Amino acid sequence: MNNKKTIWITVGVIVVVALIAIVAFSSGGNKQPSVKQTVKIGIALPLTGGAAFLGESSRNAAQMALNDAGQTKYNYDLVIEDDAFNPAKTATVVTKFVNIDKVSAIITFGSGTSNAAAPINENAKVPRFGLASDPISAIGDYNFIHWTPPFKEGQLSASEMVRKGYKNVAIVDTNHSGTLAVTNSVKEALKNTSVKIASYDLTNVGDKDFRTIVTKIKALKPDIVLVEMFSPEIEIFAKQMKELGVKIPMTSVETFEWSNDPSLFEGMWFISDAKINPSFAEKYQAKFNDGPKPGATYVYDLVTLFINNQEKADHALSPTELRDSIIRTGYENSPIFGNIQIDKDGFFITEASVKMIKDGKAALIPE
Repeated sequence: MNNKKTIWITVGVIVVVALIAIVAFSSGGNKQPSVKQTVKIGIALPLTGGAAFLGESSRNAAQMALNDAGQTKYNYDLVIEDDAFNPAKTATVVTKFVNIDKVSAIITFGSGTSNAAAPINENAKVPRFGLASDPISAIGDYNFIHWTPPFKEGQLSASEMVRKGYKNVAIVDTNHSGTLAVTNSVKEALKNTSVKIASYDLTNVGDKDFRTIVTKIKALKPDIVLVEMFSPEIEIFAKQMKELGVKIPMTSVETFEWSNDPSLFEGMWFISDAKINPSFAEKYQAKFNDGPKPGATYVYDLVTLFINNQEKADHALSPTELRDSIIRTGYENSPIFGNIQIDKDGFFITEASVKMIKDGKAALIPE
């Protein structure tokens, strides 16, 4: 009896061990983790204030990029915070991204805001990609700029003025790192041309009375006025030009497109950032019943870039690993801009374009 009992116990143990081995073998053949790891992306946008319409468009684009990624190996959490286009608030938001949310990458919107964020994420070794013109925001090993560089826009602005036969231009600028970077590039590009700068006036964010400047411009009678202002200042300036009977044409680098009321610049040409894949604009229009505003394409592009690089990895990349993968592979076949060069200073190099406000919207001028 004892021998029979021992035999049955032994057989039972063998069966249990065999079943365990089969289960272990079956689960071991699947390398996918049973629970998806989560990768967080921090995005600071102006969701309140005068630039809120731009931030809302970029928020839509970020979610659209995530949806377009389809089924993924990892979960992606877009941590989107409002900075109201205020550098001080951006610094607070980015500090939260780094210390509390533990994000793998950060996107910031604007030059002043990106400059405020740069030392924070650089110290924390978390890569940040700014939609910015000021090259200062790309200083450091973890800071990048994804936006058409000012020198590209300045060169195209100067060449268009020459091509159109203008002899002099009045410049109305804003004391902001982004607009200053752009106007400096225009002034530099104009040095070797026949176009002279008739006047240069510097305004501040929050100014509401530009009549003195407008009156001076009226007396100078330049061929064109280059206006570098944000909303709502640019709308106020355009209305005061009209009120004082100044019919001198205006142009800008980007800022007509940044206006909350671009119809004020109907029929006027301006320099803009890179051309985009028209299918993206069509898809965005169909989804949100509106065209993408400036910045939205870059946010979509960056979220897509982060996801694509992460999906190639066999583990959740650390911030440094994500940065290194982007630097190492570059950015070929962007769904928005095609192939993009990332230079040694952290700039994503794209080409400027010429647009016109037509029927209240920015439209490319055919080459």
